[in-house]
Amino acid sequence: MFKFTIRNANFLNDFYAKFNQYLNKSYKFSMLYLSNPAFAEYKDNERLVLLSINKSIFQNMLSFLRLNDSNMQFSAFACLESAVNSIRLYKVLVNKPEYMHSFITKEDFVMEMCESEIADKITEYNPDYQEDFSLKEFAAALKKINSFVYKTNIKAQLADGGVYLGLSCGENLSQSLQDEVRKNLIGAYLSLQIHTKQFFNGGIDKDYEKLEDEITAKFLEYIKLYSNL
Repeated sequence: MFKFTIRNANFLNDFYAKFNQYLNKSYKFSMLYLSNPAFAEYKDNERLVLLSINKSIFQNMLSFLRLNDSNMQFSAFACLESAVNSIRLYKVLVNKPEYMHSFITKEDFVMEMCESEIADKITEYNPDYQEDFSLKEFAAALKKINSFVYKTNIKAQLADGGVYLGLSCGENLSQSLQDEVRKNLIGAYLSLQIHTKQFFNGGIDKDYEKLEDEITAKFLEYIKLYSNL
């Protein structure tokens, strides 16, 4: 398993392990929720779409962790970008029945246009509204890392004055690459939290509710540790 060795390493490793638990538990709960008509009333074709996108979200999120565990950060960040974009699509499709219909029936469906329409409606009703965390901005930042617009992944290959020539990013990651993992881990958590809020628990799974409370407490601790950076 991947281990942080930078500042606050013990806390970050605990958060990493807790996120892994949260991810696996969230997948099980979300699939239970979506597959049960008593919890989620959808037409069969709509349910199939949402189940498929949900599976894509969690496959890519899990791949982000597993590839990161192997120090394959280039691939890990690419999977995270795919997961975040799938979360964006899911959020759009459950927002309005018209969007779902358009997605199923039209080849020229554009997710970004739907996002803009939703944002315009929110601003119309609440001009002062600001997102605490933007999936679109996070996805854009990941894309710039993965397409080398940001040179983070290149600079981060330097460790102990040299470059590891194996397929992974090395046995001992540089501080800058560990910092990138740290920031993307938090982004992954916030993205997944947005997604899981769309599945109303209400006491259905109390163990899952407890886990949500635990990782939220960890995140609040993270904010205190890194608020001055």
